[in-house]
This record gives sequence, C-alpha cells and structure tokens, in this order.
Amino acid sequence: MRLLDLKFHFLVISIVITLLPACTPKNNDHQESLSGVPELITASPVPSLLPVSTSSSQLPPINNPSPIPNVVITQQLTPQTTAVTENQEPLEIAWRDVPIMPLVSQRVLQIYQDGQAQGRNPHNFSVIGDCQAIPFVFMGPFERGELEPDSAESNLWNAISQFKGSFVRQGMAVRGGFTAASILSPIQADPHFCIPGETPLTCEYHLHNPAFVLITLETWLDPNTVDRYEIYLRKILDYVIERGTVPILLTKADSSELRSRTHVINPAIMRVARDYDVPVINFWRAAQYLDNYGIDPAREGFHLSQEGYDLKNILALRTLYTVWKAVESGVSSSTNNGNDDLGNSTATPTLQTTPISQPSPLVTVPDCDGGCIFFATASSQDGVVTSQGVLAYNYSTQTLTSVLDEDNDLQDVSEDGKRLLVNTTNRLYEINLANASANLVSDSFFSLGKQGAYWNSDDSAIILIDQNNSFQTETGGAFNLFPSTRDEERYFESGSCTSKDSCQSSGVYRLNSDQSATRLDSYSRLVFSPNGKLVGFLNPAAATRYNYYHISYILLEETERGISSRRVFYFPEEGGFMVYPDVHEYAFSPENNKLFIIYDVYSAYYEESLRIQTYMIDINTGILYDFGSINGISGSLNPRMVWAPQGNKILFFLTDETQDNQYSISIFQTNLDAGEKLTLYDQGIMISSDYFYITNLYWR
Repeated sequence: MRLLDLKFHFLVISIVITLLPACTPKNNDHQESLSGVPELITASPVPSLLPVSTSSSQLPPINNPSPIPNVVITQQLTPQTTAVTENQEPLEIAWRDVPIMPLVSQRVLQIYQDGQAQGRNPHNFSVIGDCQAIPFVFMGPFERGELEPDSAESNLWNAISQFKGSFVRQGMAVRGGFTAASILSPIQADPHFCIPGETPLTCEYHLHNPAFVLITLETWLDPNTVDRYEIYLRKILDYVIERGTVPILLTKADSSELRSRTHVINPAIMRVARDYDVPVINFWRAAQYLDNYGIDPAREGFHLSQEGYDLKNILALRTLYTVWKAVESGVSSSTNNGNDDLGNSTATPTLQTTPISQPSPLVTVPDCDGGCIFFATASSQDGVVTSQGVLAYNYSTQTLTSVLDEDNDLQDVSEDGKRLLVNTTNRLYEINLANASANLVSDSFFSLGKQGAYWNSDDSAIILIDQNNSFQTETGGAFNLFPSTRDEERYFESGSCTSKDSCQSSGVYRLNSDQSATRLDSYSRLVFSPNGKLVGFLNPAAATRYNYYHISYILLEETERGISSRRVFYFPEEGGFMVYPDVHEYAFSPENNKLFIIYDVYSAYYEESLRIQTYMIDINTGILYDFGSINGISGSLNPRMVWAPQGNKILFFLTDETQDNQYSISIFQTNLDAGEKLTLYDQGIMISSDYFYITNLYWR
C-alpha cells in the first residue's frame, strides 16, 4: 500500500489546503446563525484533550433544556435497510440533540460476531471519506506522534497499539473529492491497486479486510441532488454490515452542501444511524464548543480549524476504543479472530482444473470480408472477473459477431486471421475459422495473467504458460508473456496472482535460448515491433508514491544493441492541480516505423481520467506528433487501440458511462491518410450494466 512519509503528506496536504476552497467548492455560510441553533445541554462531556472556550459568545443559550436520551440509537436488532427513494419524504429526527458520544448496542455486537466468522481482521479499521478524512489530518496524527490522548485517557493508547498501521494507511475509500456516490463507482477505484471493476469500497476490503470502518463523508458535488446522499450512504452501510464490519458514522461541522444555512447531510447521517442501529459521533454538537464552531475562519467555511481536526480525531479514537472493547468482550473464545491472509494481493492462487471431458467450445464463424478486429471482453462485478466471450467486428460493415460465448477469452490471432488461440479457464484451444473446429492445445494453461499464450513468428508453434511446468524465478512464477517474433527468446513477467487480471508483478525476465533467465530491472510493459527489432517499454522505477505510480514518459531501444541505443521520449507537460499523466498503451505500426501512444491525463485529486491524449512518434526522425484528445473518463476505463493491417488507421475502443449508469464501448478512429484525429466511427457497439472491458485486441 501507499504509505506516504510525513514530508510528502505535509507537502500534498498543504497544497490542497492552500489552493483548493474545499473537497468540492462551497460557500461561506458554513454554520447556522446563533439564533437558529437549537438549545444544547452539557450532558455529554466536552473532550478533555483540547482547550475549550466557554464564553457566552460561542455557546448557544441553555434555556429550558429538554432531556436528551442516554442512548444514541434504539436497540433495534433488525435494522431497517430499505433504500430511501428520491421522492420519499425523509423522517425528521432531532439530530442536534443526539449526544456527542454513542453507546454500543446489541446490534453492533452481532455485526462484529458475523464479521469474525467471515474472517475480518480485528486489528484493522478503514476510513471512508473525503479530503477531511485523509490520514494526514484524520487518525494519522495519533500514529505519527503529532497528537496524543490526554493523560486521563491513557487507556486510548491500547487502541493505538491494537490498530497500528491503520491510522497512517492511505486507504482506497478515502480521497479528496470523494462523495458517497464515489465510494460505489468502479471509475473511482485506484487502478494500480484495485481489480478491474472494483469500487473503492470493494477494493478496500480486498486489500485491508477491516473489522471496523469510520465513515465521514462530508461533501456532495451537486447541491440540487444532495438528497441522493442518503441513498448512497445506505448502500454503503448495506455492504459493510453484510460483511460483518462495524460502521461508525460521524456528523460534520459545516452546512455548506446547499449553499445555505440548512443542514441536509447531518439529518441523513442520523436517520441512517438510527435505522441501522449503529454508532454515530455527533461531531457537529461537539464543535459548537469551539471557536467559530470548529471551522477555519480564514477559509471558505468548509474546512476545519486545527482545533476542529483535533477534536474530531479524539472523538473518533474514543469511539473506536469503546466499540472495540465492547465487541471484544462480547465475542466467545471460539470465534475466528481474523485472517491476515484475506486480502493479501500476493497470495499464490489455486487454479481451477477443468475436466478434459468437457465439450469443446461452439464456434460461430464471422463474416470478415475486408478484415475483422478480434477481441474479447471480461465483466467485473465488485472485482469478481469473468470472461464474457470472443467477438469479431467487421470494419467495413460495422457488424459485430459473437464468435465464442461467455467463459472464453482471447489470447492471440494468426496473421492471416483464420486461427484463434482462446482459453476456457485452464483449457487452451486453437480455433480454426475455416471449419469452425476447436483443437485442445493444453488443459493446464495458466489463465490469470493478461496474456499467457501467443504464436511464434511464422504461426507454426504456440508459446504458452503451463501451470504444471511454469518457469519459476526467485520472485515467483511466470504469469504474463510479452509477445515477440524473436523466437529464440521469451519475455515474461514474474510474480503471483489472486484472480484473473489481479496479479502482483515482481519483475520482468528474458528466458534465453539456453534456458537461463536474465532479469530486466529497468523494463516493464514491453511492446515489440512486428519485426522484433525494436522494443518500447516503461521504467518501473519512475512509478513512485510522489506521482501516484504514474509514468509520464516512454523509452525505446533496439533489441540487439540494448541500452546503448536507448531513447527517451517525453510528452508535453500537463497543467492542473494534482494532475499526473500516465502512459497507458502504445503500439508499433505494421511497418515498424511509427509508435502510437494513448496518454492518460489523470487527476489524482478526483481519482479519474480527465481526458485521453494521443501522440505518434516517427521512429526514424524522433519527432513527436500530437494526434488529438478526447475529454472524459475513458482513460480510467481501460481504453484500447489497434493498428489497421495496412498501417493507415488506428482504431480506439473507448468505454464511457451512460446517463443511466451503464457502460458503453464506442469506436473512434484516427485516419493517417485523411488527417483525421480521433473521430467517432461507431457508437455504442456494446452496452452493459456491469463494468466490462476489452482484454486482448487484434486487427487481421
């Protein structure tokens, strides 16, 4: 995981605080006027960690206080989990009167016990939130030694010890600009750590496996649709509770979501906490005791003051400690106390073995008069990836044919376009389109990597990864091949996989003709020219936590001469706050003299692509040409491209999200003969409600 050091944390967050008005820009009306604040009583103690001002100008009047219940939520063993529709009138709740600190209900004990039975890790907590929840300002100060419990609360050190590592961890479900909707969107998941199709929430479980989660989502992008906040918050709670993780909600100090003095999000948080019978920290109420109600007066009315951040932290730590000790005492000794192996992204997978007696796949022969683009798709539901079949797209007629149905994936296509290498899990077939036959090549094929088989230079032999006889290195086994016409050598990636397309690389190697292996330390994502004389690649050392593991330049060298022929190509600088471009994909022309690049202009702040930019390198002259861009999120949805066999066109298969939240693939074209740059060629050739993407792609 990315654990940013203190210096980098300070630099990044200082920039965020200085340059941005908020996670999402709001207004200056951060708080209701004093006269509009309901009466408070002091039944809940003010935190002792921080200095507290109690001047009459800062505290609301206490006149005829009404009694406050001594529990935050009712002991409702069967919580209401029905989603609230947009037209449903929300039930009113006296959220301002709810005590600052929650009590632990029997429902919480049951959730924890369910989670332990499922293997949740009792030493891990996660955070779901926006820019005010990143570890630089929320929870992280405890583990970094910047904030300590008061001496009267020395017991809280036990919680810091119990959950060590979780405080400073940069989780997948917390990011500047995140909203309740972002947590459930596959587009917002970090592609460097998450399985394709995972949401930030499912990815966080895959990586961290928390027993507790603190939810502090304070922003909403569109004030006109802020009522949807509650709908998404309930979906998050459904997911969390189903997995036996104890949620702890926090209210917020400001009321900026509607650009008015009306609170909308805080009442929603309280309604959800009541209906699900889970703990809620009334941070808003506690902040009323602070100068300017815990809001930084020098800023836009959204961000907290230092006193506000400190107060929020101590309340969260107290509650985490209280809930942890309560559920720990309520768990029997036979309960599973967690499984550290769950969510381990480098565990060695157990591959499925398909019986040889299974029938061969059924083949539909496509009409490829004039040539076809062959590709396969995979669908992902919360990171569970399944192959969806092999298709052929006729460029001339703009028709799409399903060649093989679901469970089949495409590995390679012969140069004449008449034979396909496809696999059904670990069974690898050679498909002959001339007679619609399928010949079994191997029943022990390793199928989890991006590409595990390809034809040699003259399509006479098949190079593949055999799970029973895989080449092993000191860092793991081969899981991905880099196709090359250099038949005397093999280039592969070593490491381990947990599922399809979820692999952890530990290095790139060349298997020499004498079967010795050479580690290529400064190489990743190798792409060879059709004649094998050139290789384009990225330098893995360039991907660091400082650039969010993005690489903004590409290298090119001759395979025979190696490093002495190496050239580096840099792209025009991209401006913008926390914009870190990434070389996403590149491919050589059939004539070996051009290299085309998809350049993802990526916002680390919003965790998604702003646009894709395309470039072409003339290899003979070294000149870089700008071939246009497309705004939108396609760069975050696995954009793919392919050269025409004649070398005069490039097609781009781009995925976008439709207005009704479906995923649609459209084809764009760059025509070198006509000078066209990224023009739409065919719209919506495939549409799915589930996130799906193209695996391998060939034009024959």
